[in-house]
Amino acid sequence: MAIRIDQFYPKFRARAIYVVLGFEIFIGLIAAATYIVLLAGDIGKPLEHLTISGAVFGFLQLILTPFIVAYVSEPAKLIAEAVVHVSQQDSTVKPPNINLARHERSGLKALVQIIYDLALGTQPTAAPAAAAPSAQTAAVTAIPAELAAQLLELMPCGVAALNSRREVIFANQLAPTLINSDQKRSLELIFDNGDTLENWLTECEASKVHDQKSWSRVANRLPDDPERRQYDVIASYQKASPVADTVLLFIDRTSAYAPAQENMDFIALAAHELRGPITVIRGYLDILDSELQPLLQPDQKELIDRLNVSANRLSGYVNNILNVSRYDRRHLQLHLHEDRIENIFSGLIDDLAMRARTQNRLLSVDIPPGLPTVAADRASVSEVIANLVDNAIKYSSEGGQIIVRASVKGDFVEVTVQDFGIGIPGAIMGNLFNKFYRSHRSRQSVSGTGLGLYISKAIIESHGGTIWARSTEGRGSTFGFSLPIYSTVADKLLRSNSANEGIIESSNGWIKNHAMYRG
Repeated sequence: MAIRIDQFYPKFRARAIYVVLGFEIFIGLIAAATYIVLLAGDIGKPLEHLTISGAVFGFLQLILTPFIVAYVSEPAKLIAEAVVHVSQQDSTVKPPNINLARHERSGLKALVQIIYDLALGTQPTAAPAAAAPSAQTAAVTAIPAELAAQLLELMPCGVAALNSRREVIFANQLAPTLINSDQKRSLELIFDNGDTLENWLTECEASKVHDQKSWSRVANRLPDDPERRQYDVIASYQKASPVADTVLLFIDRTSAYAPAQENMDFIALAAHELRGPITVIRGYLDILDSELQPLLQPDQKELIDRLNVSANRLSGYVNNILNVSRYDRRHLQLHLHEDRIENIFSGLIDDLAMRARTQNRLLSVDIPPGLPTVAADRASVSEVIANLVDNAIKYSSEGGQIIVRASVKGDFVEVTVQDFGIGIPGAIMGNLFNKFYRSHRSRQSVSGTGLGLYISKAIIESHGGTIWARSTEGRGSTFGFSLPIYSTVADKLLRSNSANEGIIESSNGWIKNHAMYRG
């Protein structure tokens, strides 16, 4: 039933009068009680009693008036916030929270909803005071709910609706949902990174009135599950909507995406078979390098270095592919041990320096002594560092500098890799850690699989850390990741026999990077 917004002002005025009168009566009673107490105690003279009572009255008014004014003027404040938020001004004002029951009873929620509707150019959803419905409106509102549900069931895609508490209030048969143990319906979606539906809704509730977003390749089950489907998901959000705050469309693209998954399985199998020969090649190259070192001319030594770099890069590609396959199947489980960042780098620096030197780049490593030990799987963290430095080499300019730094940030040690190369356009920053993602420009000019950052994110979040990127196009990029200081997680690792599940397990039983949404 629509709320009559013409009742808002009378209720607002009555509330203001009652609050102010109650406030004055309350203070008057306290002042009178003070006078009576002083009089009964025979403290001073009656004139002094009146003076003290008046002082108490004035003091209470001075202290309590701002709170009373704030309470009485709250509706005006919320309306002003709504107007400022939907205006075109560059403002940090957040939309007001009008979902409280008292705002609905007073009609304020309906009034603010009209502001939102007018800002969006839609028909206001709150009913006017005495407007008779037109024939067209009557025809629309007369559609039975059963018929509307039947029409949505005929849609060739999944449809679901969420209320302001993110509860599923409608879902047709094609929507990926399940029934929880408490008999409530919830969404069944697995997001491969932090760009999840839940995080987007949190952002919308904090700073948006209306927004839309889409995701691709969102699965409902793990790769080996025969019931696995993959969807393109489209979401529309409208704050305080009387129907549903969030409407979701699920377009089943399993037939289009399945070949890519099958190809990935085949590539993973091939990569597994390639590990042996690549290891042999790298071994012989190391022997050649060490045995022939005194006999090689500078150009011959450079050739050996380039062969080593190419073999190491090929080995890195193979490791990335195998780790992606394990990660997609939830097999990327690590054992974390106490280690030092400088020790991890000591096993990498020669190879990284050789990669930079052969590409005419200058690599600088600034790791201060005495950093706290971290909880890490050395081989996996080495792979992340190699991926980030390799990217910095690829995307920096000829003769450019690459700087690796490490520092303490709270309960974590943070490692950053900075280059001064071509930078990354802001439009694609949000896709950097997606599987197979490579920008059009990258595909044309730089070799790679589009898996390095994806698996780096998986590894770091499997350590309970975070990975991030910031960039200015034309000025370079900085990638960073954090690892937990060992002393902060030592007890958890001890209880789990050094397994990483103890520090990264989330509510769905797996690492945060693979977020499963339960609506």
